[in-house]
Amino acid sequence: MVGARRNQGGFTLTELMVVVVILALLAALSTPLFTKDNTARKGRSWAKIVAMMLQRARFQAMGDRTPIHAMLYRTHVDLYREVPPVPPSTNRTYELLSKTIAPIADDDRTIAIWGARTDSTVPNTQDTNFEESTTAPPTDLAPRPNEIIFLPLGSTLNNANWRVYIRNELLASNHPDASFLINVRGLTGFVSENDKVVLP
Repeated sequence: MVGARRNQGGFTLTELMVVVVILALLAALSTPLFTKDNTARKGRSWAKIVAMMLQRARFQAMGDRTPIHAMLYRTHVDLYREVPPVPPSTNRTYELLSKTIAPIADDDRTIAIWGARTDSTVPNTQDTNFEESTTAPPTDLAPRPNEIIFLPLGSTLNNANWRVYIRNELLASNHPDASFLINVRGLTGFVSENDKVVLP
């Protein structure tokens, strides 16, 4: 005698396997999107950090009533306080206040500072003055091309308007978050980082 089959709830093994396969496909398709978004987020974060460091240099110069030198390099920003000479010496010294490093590089590509200029020309490649091999504190000589000096009144040296270019080399150049522009107003020292620019 064959017993009547009861109506049991639940899923069959085949139905469960179909759901697992669909979830695996969705995970495989969404992973590149999350990775690209994470890379874009790192670029935006580094641009904000560089702008904050420049703003900090401005406030530090006004608070300490002494010039602060922001030294920009490919993957880091150094801030130095200018220490006046103590007689009988006539040489100024420079005290390192902070060193802020960019996100970790992926081989030779990274989120890099490509240049800083007082004119409106956009760099085609990274400026060689910003390479890590040129890392050195400020000197009493003329400022270097990668050196922005904030004076005690909050302005930059000679009231120069600076444009700092940042390139996320991990993204294609046509990506909306591939390039960033930070403006530093000379007379006021005001720093803005919401500007966009297209770098190659």
